[in-house]
Amino acid sequence: MRRCIFVWIIAATAVNLDLGEAHAFSSGDGAVVARASRTEFLLAQLHKAGDQTQDRSQDQSNALFQGVGFVTAINPATGSLTINHEEIVGLMPPMEMVFQVERPTLSEGVKPGDKVEFRIEGKTYKIRELKVLEHTE
Repeated sequence: MRRCIFVWIIAATAVNLDLGEAHAFSSGDGAVVARASRTEFLLAQLHKAGDQTQDRSQDQSNALFQGVGFVTAINPATGSLTINHEEIVGLMPPMEMVFQVERPTLSEGVKPGDKVEFRIEGKTYKIRELKVLEHTE
């Protein structure tokens, strides 16, 4: 969302500026094949960047991401887990975070200190799958 707002701020700024002209050249003979204002060129590039950002965020929101970490706390009422996890590639850096679980039964039998592998939904950050790799002693 922040990227989308940033893209539109840049686009609005570009529209208000007189930035001269940009030229498009063919790859073959170097002749000018199109002439457009620099503002139109920048707006086209920003629109393209905005589309790519939106595509990535839609992909991320529907995707499941895999994480590995150590459980540091469990909320018995909700089953939510506090996990000190490694980087979750494509989603977030390493940190300690509270995760809600899709079903409270996912956290049954899990104890603080257990090493777990989990899959979370990118949009909600809810744990959808959980597997204990090593139980604490």
